[in-house]
Amino acid sequence: MTRGAPRPTPSRVNPLSYALLAFGSLFAILSPFATVPTFLALTEEQDAADRVATARRACLVALASMLAFALLGARLLAALRISVPALQIAGGFVILRIAFRMLEGERRRLTAEERSEALGKNDAAITPLGVPLLCGPGAITTGILLHNEAAGALQVGLLVTMVVLVYGLTFGMFWVAVTYSKYLGPIALTVVGRLMGLLIAAIAIQFVIDGLGMALPSMLGEPVAAVGAALDRMWHS
Repeated sequence: MTRGAPRPTPSRVNPLSYALLAFGSLFAILSPFATVPTFLALTEEQDAADRVATARRACLVALASMLAFALLGARLLAALRISVPALQIAGGFVILRIAFRMLEGERRRLTAEERSEALGKNDAAITPLGVPLLCGPGAITTGILLHNEAAGALQVGLLVTMVVLVYGLTFGMFWVAVTYSKYLGPIALTVVGRLMGLLIAAIAIQFVIDGLGMALPSMLGEPVAAVGAALDRMWHS
């Protein structure tokens, strides 16, 4: 592995396409619709005002965590000598697993210990709502990969904007859930969750393809060149 895991040149994607990619990827992997039932369950003993306050704090905690990992994650990878293609391939498989669970109708469920601890707190906004429900491994990996795809300060700024927008929309959905919870049926949440799962699966596969596209040439370059040189010598001998 190369020293310090140098960062490959980002793909030249126009700003609008990058903004749409960032928004779609983050919104799909966070899937606020799938988190609504857990949020309502954890805050069932709170009144409407306290529920909204908890949602606000949870989104702010998740937002700060996501920005920290997205903007500083590449330096951590370099310190650990992990290449970006390796992260793309591994992260793609992690995100793909999440997508399959969503397509099968599953969602992130708290363990008995997590639920007991959360209900025993005065404020569950930091954990488990903020982390890991709103900023878990899949979201963190997606943020780091999107930052790696950013070409220049403009696209980094767009990434930050999209992160803020997605968490703002997540808070809005929690507010709607608190205000109109009796109108939100489980069937509608399940359908939306599965649609998000399909989108996440496509994004995950694209991450794996991009990672392999960057890794294979460097891995196969020397062997292929050696075979070519041997064939050239045989041809001219």
